[in-house]
Amino acid sequence: MKYAIVTDSSCDLKSLPSSHNNTIYLQAPLSLRIGNREFIDDENLDIENFMNEMQESTEATGSAAPSPQSWIDAFEQADIIFAITISSKLSGSWQSLISAKDMYLEDHPDKKIFAIDSKMAGSGLAILALKLAEYIDENLSYEEICTRITEYHKHIGLLFVLESIENLVKNGRVNKIIGNIIGKLGIKLLAGASKEGTIDIVHKCRGRNNIYDRLIKSMLNDGYNGGKVVISHCFNNESADYVAEQLRQQFPTVNIKIIPTGGLCSYYAEKHGILVSYEK
Repeated sequence: MKYAIVTDSSCDLKSLPSSHNNTIYLQAPLSLRIGNREFIDDENLDIENFMNEMQESTEATGSAAPSPQSWIDAFEQADIIFAITISSKLSGSWQSLISAKDMYLEDHPDKKIFAIDSKMAGSGLAILALKLAEYIDENLSYEEICTRITEYHKHIGLLFVLESIENLVKNGRVNKIIGNIIGKLGIKLLAGASKEGTIDIVHKCRGRNNIYDRLIKSMLNDGYNGGKVVISHCFNNESADYVAEQLRQQFPTVNIKIIPTGGLCSYYAEKHGILVSYEK
């Protein structure tokens, strides 16, 4: 049996660690737009160049969900598939996945596909994908993996710090009035993924490190106690390292993975944004 973990490209994890060599890892790419130009969010996207072009452009920008065919192309490569999307409240990726799953299983009823609406983005999908790879390595049955990842999902939190929310406001993900106030005052925003998969504002702050200290405090208040952490960042190694070091001071054996944001999360988090997913 061949196993595959398939995410859309909102997942900032671009490959599994080499220790998980029994599992194929694939992504269904979203697309990004600057004016009339379309950029496919895959391994060929030059994210730094894309971000620079976006900042310099006065044209409208946007993003679009993967096509059903891109999911189907991934399904073809394995017998048992676990597929994860960005929150269905933020994108049409979930509906694209479900359409693809229904169409594919009609012609391939022997295949098994378990679909997960992450209700998150970025490192939130990454931490789920990493746990799925662990379960597959344990040679658990398909049914057992489905049960375990469903329960595990209930105990994952996601917080993120943004210096700009211009693109979130433009695309209707954050209230326009709140966004304008934050932009004018130069405030850093601490936000999180709600249980429903929407974006909740947790705290607003002007201090350079104060917002990251507040992030850690919010993690602790949410039940974090030294579990796995995945931090993704948009050209902000310094702040990612700061959060990691503060966590290690409290939990010396904590397992922390730091990765750069992919195209979609770079687009929405914008430069210097970071996303922190954690087991609670």
